[in-house]
Amino acid sequence: VANLPLVSSAYDMVSTAYTSTKESHPYVRSVCDAAEKGVKTLTAAAVSGAQPLLTRLAPQISTANEFACKGLDKLEEKLPILQQPPEKVLGG
Repeated sequence: VANLPLVSSAYDMVSTAYTSTKESHPYVRSVCDAAEKGVKTLTAAAVSGAQPLLTRLAPQISTANEFACKGLDKLEEKLPILQQPPEKVLGG
């Protein structure tokens, strides 16, 4: 999904705005830095704790991934605009 041009462009815009806001406002930066550190810590703990479960569920996860990919393919067929560059979609 992240490779779709519209999704990628939206992510880049949000990322740029986030970085710009952090650089422009020291108080916002400190709050964002603390939040980012917390998310990284929680993510690391979740990944290490979930690894045995993920290993056991690998076949089911693989099947779900196949269905998700097929669903995304159908979505791209029905909405070809998702493959267009943002400039073309916006008429630029």
